[in-house]
Amino acid sequence: MERPANDVEIWDKWNSTYRQGRIDEPSKRRLREILAAMSDLKIHDAKIFEAGCGTGWLSDKLSEFGKVSGCDLGSKIIDTAQANYPHVQFLSGDVHTLDLPVGTFDVVVTSEVLSHVPDQPAFIRRLGDLLKPGGYLFITTQNKSVFERRNDVAPADGWIRQWVTVSMLKDLLRPHFTIRRLTTLEPEGKLGYLKVVNSVRLNNYCAAVLGPDRIKRLKESAGFGQSIFVVAKKR
Repeated sequence: MERPANDVEIWDKWNSTYRQGRIDEPSKRRLREILAAMSDLKIHDAKIFEAGCGTGWLSDKLSEFGKVSGCDLGSKIIDTAQANYPHVQFLSGDVHTLDLPVGTFDVVVTSEVLSHVPDQPAFIRRLGDLLKPGGYLFITTQNKSVFERRNDVAPADGWIRQWVTVSMLKDLLRPHFTIRRLTTLEPEGKLGYLKVVNSVRLNNYCAAVLGPDRIKRLKESAGFGQSIFVVAKKR
């Protein structure tokens, strides 16, 4: 699969539409999980890279753990990110072709980007190349098993859409990384078996017995969250 010729315009438009001045709740949850995992690993004074940084809102938060650089295919949106977060170095371009220092980053983060790249194995391999041995990859991506059972997903507006399952993501990571943590986040979906899993009546009953937070965590652990979240260590 080839990257669309107008990818720069596509992602400038997307970020200007959905990320200027507002972050949705699932994105905030992914942010909290990434930051909590970095804290748990006691990461500090690190050299950090974000692939697919968009408006720079996540890169800004990552800077509490070290010096951050980020890249995105968008052009105008990178100018906006640099103006808003001057303490982060932002680059416009393809992570595969940008002149980036190989083997120097302690942490690489990429959130909801994997499904939009044409060659997913090459993307994962490139992120691994940027890391030091023993460096950490934090990745979130759309869960194919859930997104195929949602009735509220708009058609792709020009971008590539290649969702992955948990099993597919494990296969992509396995050649280069050891998976330290894998879960899913934010249960969603109302079609197929998820109509039962997420039914209001069933969830109200279970929540009355076990509590809503525990029910949510159980569903996430079972793979019913809309995003897959992985912390992996480069071998």
